[in-house]
Amino acid sequence: MPMTTDSSTIIAVSSAPGQSLRGLIRLSGPESWQMVRQLGAVLDSPRRLTPTHILFDSRKLPCLVLGFRGPASYTGQDLVELQLPGNPALLDQVIHRLIQHGARMADAGEFTFTAYLAGKLDLTQAEGIAATIHATSQAQLQAARLLRLGNLGTFSHQLVEALATALALVEAGIDFTDQDDVVAITPAQLVERLTDINKQLKDLLANARSWGALEALPRVVLVGPPSVGKSTLFNALLGKQRAVTHEQAGTTRDILAEPMLLQRADGSKVEVMLMDIAGLDDARNALDSDIQEAARQTMDQADVMIHLGKCEAAEHIIRVRPKMDQPSKHESAHKDVLPISAHTGMGLEQLKKQILSKLGNRGVSIAAEKLALQPRHELALKETCTAIDDALTRVLPQKNQHALDDLELIAGLLRDALDHLASLGGEMTPDDIIGRVFATFCVGK
Repeated sequence: MPMTTDSSTIIAVSSAPGQSLRGLIRLSGPESWQMVRQLGAVLDSPRRLTPTHILFDSRKLPCLVLGFRGPASYTGQDLVELQLPGNPALLDQVIHRLIQHGARMADAGEFTFTAYLAGKLDLTQAEGIAATIHATSQAQLQAARLLRLGNLGTFSHQLVEALATALALVEAGIDFTDQDDVVAITPAQLVERLTDINKQLKDLLANARSWGALEALPRVVLVGPPSVGKSTLFNALLGKQRAVTHEQAGTTRDILAEPMLLQRADGSKVEVMLMDIAGLDDARNALDSDIQEAARQTMDQADVMIHLGKCEAAEHIIRVRPKMDQPSKHESAHKDVLPISAHTGMGLEQLKKQILSKLGNRGVSIAAEKLALQPRHELALKETCTAIDDALTRVLPQKNQHALDDLELIAGLLRDALDHLASLGGEMTPDDIIGRVFATFCVGK
């Protein structure tokens, strides 16, 4: 990822790879409007989606064009988006035509990196955009949204200001000792300021959740013999047709996994990973053996198992009797076995309640305003707290003194704390950290 900007106009396909109804080409830079016009497109007014065409192999190719004038754009530069038929080969040819007019292929994440350099967003918001792109669950999307909104960046910026003020008052006692009108901060005042900052940091660490917890959803695995109805139950619990179902045995051979939302009695929602595996049976060949081994490995990693066959009772197992809508199944089930029907919905709500009961507090909560911290965030916050704790250890014994001793040492500790805290939003961030953040983006973002 380049750490400097130039005056070039960058270009990339910004829509998802593969065939689609529409494809999106994005240009950003001083020549973006002019380059699109050189292809014959009509582009006059900013922020107006305009039907037009571009000249392509002596033919007119219909497209929609949307232009923005900097700094009122995503990147802070002049920016144009072309909406074209979503054929990858066609998009590639249009890209190369625009490169011939002087555009440069964008690096991964360069559009958002340009926005960061222009002050359109801070580093945590850029991470929120990357997290949104890579999210695979509702919990991850919600956590990414809070980062995009700048919740963590705003918090860190406020404390950076408070910590920088405290440091300035300490350094005043070093640099301006010969000036009567400059009064350095007293030990008691510094203790009060640092204690307040430290409390806010530690409260955030205590109340936020780890990003890793969002990526490791509790596993709820459907288990049973072939053709017992696991895939039908899988679809019914998800509320959509995710797995192929058929009366023929062995329809499910791969492991299917899909996030599933469950609602607690208090209305709060939690997310789990629902998994459908191959029916447990004797292996007839090497392929069957591999399939059965994969299924058993998934069972070993389950937090909760929903068993649709005969099995021994266990703490993490929910035993169910499926297909209770069929006359042949009407005989009563054991009192510890839940009768269900994936077709009629019988017993499904009770099954969801039992899943929640077995999970306890292990489900990933879809909390409306609860921040999730990525490893970089946690490390920066903890290192900030450590530096402030070290400073307080030096200052607390001096609390009743009129002036601070060891000013240079205390100032050095506060500078360390400030460097760590300011790295969150990218206010004082080494280039290698910035590079790592934007390396997670795909081209066109």
